[in-house]
Formats: sequence, structure tokens, C-alpha cells
Amino acid sequence: MEENTNNIVQDAYYLISLFEKEGKNPTQLHIQKLMYLFEAYYMNVENVDKLYDCNYQAWNFGPVATPLYKELKVYGKNPIALTEEEREWAEEIPDKKKKLMKNLYEVFKNFTAMQLVNFTHAEGSPWNNAWNEKTYSEISKKDIKQWFSKYVKKS
Repeated sequence: MEENTNNIVQDAYYLISLFEKEGKNPTQLHIQKLMYLFEAYYMNVENVDKLYDCNYQAWNFGPVATPLYKELKVYGKNPIALTEEEREWAEEIPDKKKKLMKNLYEVFKNFTAMQLVNFTHAEGSPWNNAWNEKTYSEISKKDIKQWFSKYVKKS
């Protein structure tokens, strides 16, 4: 597994492990939306222009990060089940990021995948602005950061 402190797949595994610890079984759709929200949250809290090198595309059911899709598509609509190796790799992310991920998890852990889809599809949202039913348009990270700034409490 590749070494990178900002690897969306590694971070997603950490998020999935948080669900697993509470006996919850998230799906790919769930994790795609939450990782999109995590990057938006992270960009605002840390005041950076991006967290991950990959971009999000506006797909029918919301934002999708292609590297994450490629990794998780084998699960289809089924719950994701991590291997022990994936759980161990997830634990290697920095503590600061773990704390932010836990904050996001606590806010959204009881949302269904469709509630997250509806949230990301809101009128005027970055997904809504990029959506084109004929092609998967890229969602601007600048728009993501700006749109979600109203939801992030600055400390």
C-alpha cells in the first residue's frame, strides 16, 4: 500500500473502521459522500485549498472520487468489509486527521446514504452547479470549500 499522508482510500478505511466499531455497515455510496464532506470540512478547518490530489465528479447520486470508486466498486450496494491489513493501514493516518474524521463521523453517523445524497444535491451546492446528466463534470474544490464554509464552525 502506498505511503501518502493524504491518501483518500486510507482515510476512507479509517472512516469505515469507525462505523465498524459501532456495528454499522456503510456502503460505497455512504463513504463517497462522507469523504467528499470530510475534504470540505478539512479544507475549511485547516484553511487549505485541497486535501486530496484526486478530484470529485458530479455523478447521478452525488460526488464521486474516482480512486475511491475504483477501490470500493467491488462491493456494489453491499456493505464494505475491511480486511485486518486495511484496518491496520487506516490506523496509520495522523492523529490530527483522526480527530477531524471522528468529528465528522459523530455528526453524520446516523445519516442514511440517501440523506447524504440529498444534502450534497442541495440547490446551489457544488454538485448541483457541476451536474450535467450527459457527462461526469468535475466539481471545483474552490466551490466545495466555499459552499461548506457556512457549515463549519471556526475555532
